[in-house]
Amino acid sequence: MLQESKFDAAIVNGVIPLRFRPKIAVNHGITLQGNKLYLYAVKRLYRRYDKVICVSHKLRGEVRSVLGVDCEVIPLPMKLELYKPRSINERENIVVHIGTRSVKNPHISIEAVKLLRRRGFNVKLIVIGTLSEHSKDRSVEYRYGLRENEKNELLCEAKALIPPSSYEALPYVALEAMACGTPVIVSTAVLEEVVINNFNGIRVNGFNPYDYANALEKVLTDEELRLKLSRNGLEFVKQFDYVEIAKKYINIVSELL
Repeated sequence: MLQESKFDAAIVNGVIPLRFRPKIAVNHGITLQGNKLYLYAVKRLYRRYDKVICVSHKLRGEVRSVLGVDCEVIPLPMKLELYKPRSINERENIVVHIGTRSVKNPHISIEAVKLLRRRGFNVKLIVIGTLSEHSKDRSVEYRYGLRENEKNELLCEAKALIPPSSYEALPYVALEAMACGTPVIVSTAVLEEVVINNFNGIRVNGFNPYDYANALEKVLTDEELRLKLSRNGLEFVKQFDYVEIAKKYINIVSELL
């Protein structure tokens, strides 16, 4: 079908059997614990592509180690005009957590906010995702089925985003929060090429809710730090502008034709 449509090149998110040439695979993350048959099949598929793109340098190392495939790094694109940051003083007393899969560790965010409330902070956690088995009380609100613009508006209203993930290839939601001028508090599973500690976010070692509560308290009470993280985040995400990312793909396609 691709041949009949006379496309110049195929860019595939993931990897599938495809005879069309030239073809480019974009890897957003890999299963590090895949079985031997899975790894064998994936290796063969990737090696049949003319170019493999990884969305981060961390992922490039994982793809090289696990699959024996080298790739070029091009991050995910962002359309920055879709985000409408509010000033720090216009924010609501909410913290956002996105994702309820186990790797996203929503229970850590929930417990961290509960700890803050015990310390006297009138703050609510909004979890974007399906209702999980974790306890729900007045400090936690679940929302799901949000449109992209609704999610962006929520991030622009929040005082912080907290993703204590166990694994991330490229945490796009952290970039979205930065585009909203919202400070991010992340685990060290989030790569340093995205979040630089005390520059455009706060990195927390380990997965102890007390450590995340302490980091959140610091952001909520230190106005100078909050402003610095917000301003640096807004500047940092400019490098992911979709026009500049598109130019990199155009250059690769031109080299392959």
